[in-house]
Amino acid sequence: MPTVRLLTPDDLPLYVALRREMLADSPWSFGASAETDRGCNIELMREYLAKEHHAIAAAIENDRMLAVAAVRRDEALKRRHIAAIWGVYVTPVQRRRTLGRAVVSKAIDVARTWPGVAALHLSVSENAPNARKLYESLGFIVWGQEPDALRVNDRSWGEFHMRLAV
Repeated sequence: MPTVRLLTPDDLPLYVALRREMLADSPWSFGASAETDRGCNIELMREYLAKEHHAIAAAIENDRMLAVAAVRRDEALKRRHIAAIWGVYVTPVQRRRTLGRAVVSKAIDVARTWPGVAALHLSVSENAPNARKLYESLGFIVWGQEPDALRVNDRSWGEFHMRLAV
């Protein structure tokens, strides 16, 4: 069974490899593209992990990263009560093993330790109904839908915006 834990700077080469995979495998799920993504740069990710109220949960087994979910607190003074989950991904051959639930739950648990955080936000592609079902099963509710949120190869994808009160 994989270990679910927060990443350290030593884990970043594994993370960057998985990040490149996720952007290639599910481009409709991520606003970033591999050519310009901060998540594909080890030094920029080192800076991310060093920030207060920023973390990445991962499921790791035999030196292979299988699933991730990142969480960050909004830095704006009037929005510090909100944290966001982003970059959730499970490598395809590991799906349906509850790894997505494990890493998202870990990210939720981390955000709950941040004083003053009252809600978690995330967005999910309309092309990812299983991910949406996972988030709903964890208590997230849809508060809005954004049509034409992302365009990949001239195809448009909408997103659902979700919220969890913590």
